[in-house]
Amino acid sequence: MKKLFSIMLAAALLLPPAGMEWSGSAVATAASDKKFQPGVEEFIQGNYLGHANELPDPNESVEVLQSYLTAKGSPKELDTFKNLVKKFPDSRHANVGLAMAYYNEFAATKDSKLAKLALQHELKAAEIALTYGKVQYTGWIKQIALDAGTPEAAVAFFDKALAAYPGDFEAALHKAETLGKMGKKAEAEASFKQAVDHRPAGNIDAHASYAEFLLEQGRYEEAALNTILIGESAYYISFLHGYALEKLGKGEEAQAHYAKFAEFSQSFPAPAKFKIERSAYQLGLSFEQPVGAVASAKMSPDNTLEAVIMPEATTATTNLSWAVTCEAGGETVGGMRMVGWSIRQRVNRGSTKVNGTTCLSVTNSGTTMDDKYGNVICQSSQYSGVTCNSSKDVTKCTNSNVRTTTTNQVAFDVYNGLVPDPYTGYCPTGTSSSTTYCTATCTGATNNTTSFTVKTPHSFLAYSHAPLWGCAINAGAVCGNGGGDNYFDYNNANN
Repeated sequence: MKKLFSIMLAAALLLPPAGMEWSGSAVATAASDKKFQPGVEEFIQGNYLGHANELPDPNESVEVLQSYLTAKGSPKELDTFKNLVKKFPDSRHANVGLAMAYYNEFAATKDSKLAKLALQHELKAAEIALTYGKVQYTGWIKQIALDAGTPEAAVAFFDKALAAYPGDFEAALHKAETLGKMGKKAEAEASFKQAVDHRPAGNIDAHASYAEFLLEQGRYEEAALNTILIGESAYYISFLHGYALEKLGKGEEAQAHYAKFAEFSQSFPAPAKFKIERSAYQLGLSFEQPVGAVASAKMSPDNTLEAVIMPEATTATTNLSWAVTCEAGGETVGGMRMVGWSIRQRVNRGSTKVNGTTCLSVTNSGTTMDDKYGNVICQSSQYSGVTCNSSKDVTKCTNSNVRTTTTNQVAFDVYNGLVPDPYTGYCPTGTSSSTTYCTATCTGATNNTTSFTVKTPHSFLAYSHAPLWGCAINAGAVCGNGGGDNYFDYNNANN
């Protein structure tokens, strides 16, 4: 299954500085029951291929993996991957690399033939993954198939994957979204319900997508029911619930749910299609910029300020959401929070010393929190999955992950201190959460600059089992990625 080696995510969050070697083999620890080709375990230590969803398959050699890493983003990327697939036709990484190269060409030219070629190799890579018991690339398959004008090819793959793994919620969700685009509403709804039934705890993507599907059909009562999540805080879901209520003529009830979304919307505006013109209840909410519209705030005829329609601004929270997406896409909410907290601690602490020796060099300069987060996230060799522009804003992932409702929620919660560090259970206020570390909330904690005291254990460094360059004093198991197999280092930072 695609989550089989999720323990490796923690190791991949922190890459060694130039000239620094790993002091232990997290790869060997996590993958001791996985058969690699000779030299592969050593090769992938500390590079991008150590990610949970990027671990090589048993048939992939060091040669193909080295070529894969070298070819990505190179001037002759497409030709190199063509030759690599010709030489290694059954390599998952060679095929997915060629798929991405073709898709990059499609993005530049909009030639659907290139999208079809990208889909051909993306499906080949996914088929190879299935032979090794993993469901991968479902979101990317959906997008490429839609761009290629052959969504039925994606549905056929989703059917095959779900026949083997009926509990795979992402395959069900992306099948539902594809079917919805094809106008097959009844089939789409059945898949949405399957995705909702099998979603991991805390992941709200299926509920959000299904609710939007219902709202777009004017099925407001059903949407209102689908957006009631007991025991879960979900800002965008609250907005969708409020929208359904307002459409049902229950404006005052809607306003209470909109209020839960208002602050969140400043970082992650609601889709413009859900703005109700002249609504007295959506005041204070921000919406995405509709195509061709001019962002502005204006007074309505009754002299009240209407809801602002605005493009999404790049802020610390949006950059954080991207980083969580790129590093922990496909993980459970615990794993996503782990990534977020490691970034937050690096922003607030800077470089780390243990016994007077710097064991993690962090660039956290900047006059604003937006600057600091951008510098930390985009710093070379810190977070390998992100692609940044010259302004230190994340623009996309080096893999096919894209931001979702859930990653936005995780980023907002971690940035504002609304969920505890998953290692200690501590909140930024210094108090300990009262429930389990993975699911707890921090009442009243809204300080995004608070860091723990010097000798408090924290998730400043995320790693797996093995000591990290002398930084670790000891390690402890936590829920991290949703299970007991993820570790954080306990260290006395800045000694």
